[in-house]
Amino acid sequence: MFNFRIINLPDGNQIIDPSLKTPYNALTPLQMVEYQEMDVQLAYMDRMERKAREEAKQQQKLARNPIYKMACLFGIV
Repeated sequence: MFNFRIINLPDGNQIIDPSLKTPYNALTPLQMVEYQEMDVQLAYMDRMERKAREEAKQQQKLARNPIYKMACLFGIV
């Protein structure tokens, strides 16, 4: 079961609704391929978002570090 549903709009756009689930047996083979590709893309985007949050958190910790502040003051960093 996919944890999202792709909704086709009349103007040709598609929306991903994460509040709905899509069972495998409700999809045609072509839709199954589309959903699998979208699942991989969503997983990649989640991973990139998590990585960006972790880097920001690390940067924030580094900025609070008094030794780092002294290094910046003396032009070492």
